[in-house]
Amino acid sequence: MKKIISVVLCVVMLMATLCFGVSAKEEFGTLKFNDDGNFRIMQVADLQDDMLLNGAVKEFLKEALIREQPDLIVLTGDNISGGSCRTDMLKSWDKLNCEIAIGQFMDIFEEYGAPVAMVFGNHDNENKLSKEELFDIYEEYDCFIGTDEGDALYGCGTYNLPIYSSKDSTKMAYNLWMFDSNTYDEELGGYDYVHDDQVEWYVNKSNELKAANGGEAVPSMAFQHIIVKEIFDLIESGENIEGSMLKYDGKDYVFKDGVLKAGYLKEYPCPGTRPSKQFGAMVEQGDVVAMFFGHDHNNTFEVNHSGIDLVATPGFTFNSYGNEDRGVRIIDINEEDTSTYSTYLVQFDDYFADNKMAMANYNMNCDYLPLWDRIKSGIFFVLTFPIKAIFGYAF
Repeated sequence: MKKIISVVLCVVMLMATLCFGVSAKEEFGTLKFNDDGNFRIMQVADLQDDMLLNGAVKEFLKEALIREQPDLIVLTGDNISGGSCRTDMLKSWDKLNCEIAIGQFMDIFEEYGAPVAMVFGNHDNENKLSKEELFDIYEEYDCFIGTDEGDALYGCGTYNLPIYSSKDSTKMAYNLWMFDSNTYDEELGGYDYVHDDQVEWYVNKSNELKAANGGEAVPSMAFQHIIVKEIFDLIESGENIEGSMLKYDGKDYVFKDGVLKAGYLKEYPCPGTRPSKQFGAMVEQGDVVAMFFGHDHNNTFEVNHSGIDLVATPGFTFNSYGNEDRGVRIIDINEEDTSTYSTYLVQFDDYFADNKMAMANYNMNCDYLPLWDRIKSGIFFVLTFPIKAIFGYAF
């Protein structure tokens, strides 16, 4: 009799666990504007770290979540450095390494309790795992709300996320497009792009949402890793151009007059090798207000092309190159006027400028600083580490 009771209790506990998991997913999965009509997104680009996420990054992410209070976190690719997780041994080792690497930041987001959406970059799966297998790891977290169309579309993780009205929980007030911009062009070399079948899916879905919205296009944003090739329509080059912050292949590069809204062009953009139909389709559909990208770690620009803002978010990686603009992007939308939005960048020293220990941890990892400055910061951090270990970043 005791054995039967034990079996029944185990079954009940298992069902309760499953039900809790489902309800948790459902709770995270429905996005809506807050009672004040606002919705805040925190875009994190190019974390690109391995199994030991840098301590400065961890501290920054935790502080950003507390201070900025995002309603949604969007990871726009190169979330891990897949090559750093590669062992050239058993696939199970790569899987374990990737699980640890992803857990370094997803555990932080899970604890905070905000939903997380994600797209892949070109570095995520540079190991023995496919993007589908990596996607499965993200899906183990209750806070992850991304989906995948499966074999129906090229790549993995192209989907949309509706944001419902604060006044009517059944009305879609906004839409977010998530695109897998894929990895490398194996034939021509260089980077890949959003393929034709993905564009066709977008057009069909956009029309479907429009029909359900009384014939009006649903205002939207798009997020992906690799920038669209049309960015070059807005850039001009020459010699000794005043104000240029980018010299590439012996020439200066700047944006043409009237297109730059904010930020800087500090790195030559790296779109796909081939042209994509994606941007033209978005212009024609008329629903996308802005597109947000990662990939080019040093760029922070906001420019307008044919009515769509193209926005570059700097990388926040210490495992690859970067500059003083390292940080996250905050995007605010209000349902009273969905034709526009506001955005700003938050850098590490915005939070920690007066904290000597935190800045030492940050500075010793900044490859753009002089070597001696990095060494001094490293020495200071090591000497004060016992204080941090006990009290956190105390001063």
